Amino acid sequence: MTFSRRHFLTTSAAGTAVFGLGLSPAFAGTPAMPDWHLGYTSAPAGGFDPAPMRLVFGKVPKGLEGCLYRNGPAQFRYGKDDFASHWFDGDGMIQRIAVADGKAVHSGRFVQTNKRGIEQAQGKFMAPGFGTVGHPDFPVTSADDVNAANTSVIVIDGKLYALWEGGSAIALDAATLETHGVKDWRDDLAGMPFLAHPKREPDGTVWNLAINGRNVGVYRIAADGSLKSFGLLNIGKAAYIHDWAMTDRHLIILVQPWVNEAFRPPVVNGFEWRPEEGFQFLIVDKNDFSNRRWAQGPARAFYHTGAAWEDADGTIRIDAALYKEPVLGVGGGVDEIRGDWKGREARFQSDLTQIVIPPSGDARLIETGLDGDFPQVDPRRHGLPRRLTALMTGQPATRPGLSAVSVHDWETGTTDTFDFGASRMVEEFLFVPKPGKQDEADSWLIGPVLNLKTATTDICVFDAVRVSDGPVCIWRGDRAWPLGFHGTWV
Repeated sequence: MTFSRRHFLTTSAAGTAVFGLGLSPAFAGTPAMPDWHLGYTSAPAGGFDPAPMRLVFGKVPKGLEGCLYRNGPAQFRYGKDDFASHWFDGDGMIQRIAVADGKAVHSGRFVQTNKRGIEQAQGKFMAPGFGTVGHPDFPVTSADDVNAANTSVIVIDGKLYALWEGGSAIALDAATLETHGVKDWRDDLAGMPFLAHPKREPDGTVWNLAINGRNVGVYRIAADGSLKSFGLLNIGKAAYIHDWAMTDRHLIILVQPWVNEAFRPPVVNGFEWRPEEGFQFLIVDKNDFSNRRWAQGPARAFYHTGAAWEDADGTIRIDAALYKEPVLGVGGGVDEIRGDWKGREARFQSDLTQIVIPPSGDARLIETGLDGDFPQVDPRRHGLPRRLTALMTGQPATRPGLSAVSVHDWETGTTDTFDFGASRMVEEFLFVPKPGKQDEADSWLIGPVLNLKTATTDICVFDAVRVSDGPVCIWRGDRAWPLGFHGTWV
């Protein structure tokens, strides 16, 4: 389904001024950029001061109140010619959209990392990273010296943390977005990585991983932010782990055959795809790490899981966006950052898949054929049985990025989709439970959509089980911010 005319406002004067000339707003006078490059244009160095967004469509649902926090790279260029070498290496910016009394207010601030401070002072990219060699004069004594803090966010006991899988969590003020500094969960864990995809149990307990080659650390953090325990696992190979899964009883480490035994910058160049090793799953008892087992599956690559649960007989089910081989292993958005788009290769198509691991034996895959990523579930159902997974879908042939929001029902096998069309770039949408309701179907979905017609980022809200009906409401500010990765709703 596509937007009807009543969903759109006429293109704004600002949008016409920018895109009528085919220019990137950040560097008017430089070579023309396509309209979608707005998603890869650096944000202002000072960030975005709080500003109200206008309700331009629909009616705000009663009871929808809270804050949407988003994180993503927002520094792609210094001057006219110094481009970032990889999408994953841009400095992180936190977007905060506060919703109350039917109104939305947006603000945004860069995370003030060591990396950003040095590069801002020099006016150029210098730190080594995932796709960046780095300058020989850049001082590196620990991973946090190059921490981009650009991947995700979490709020624990009212405290906001910016996350990046290679280094520590970085604390910020949840209201002002002021950076407080690196978070050490325990003195002897200073500098220990804190993965960008922590998992939260219904009682507020947070679990997360620390990836360091073949070794995986496991954090268990109480709802009040205190560290309850930290343990170690060995997964046997230095596989790329961006996400993982857990049930109410087990941790599941998904070990894809994308391995880096020579961990040096640019990190991406050290990875080797080994499909002959298959996809492996380490299943660990939460209460006894010595109680563990492995399961084997066919070779797949992945970045994101939805969540996992266990059936009564102990069968584990995990939904994830799987690929036949790694995506972003080469290029990593470099072309897009420079305003170039060569099209998407068919071999990089994803498949929303349920991984089924029996109590003993190998894993099997239930493939839906749904091409998309950024799967999300009801946060109250992490580790528990459920049926709904939201993900971003839609692949316009004329530009990078996604255009649609989908919700797949694992019980019925059906998918409900709303496609905004090629003039919108859709980011991750999150489940927001309706007040006083318990069923996962009683939720909204909220997320940002980059509007290429108006040159703004819109905040859209759907009813989670009526996505194809279109948004129930849309807020629009007077500015756009770069495409991000992950967020949280508080």
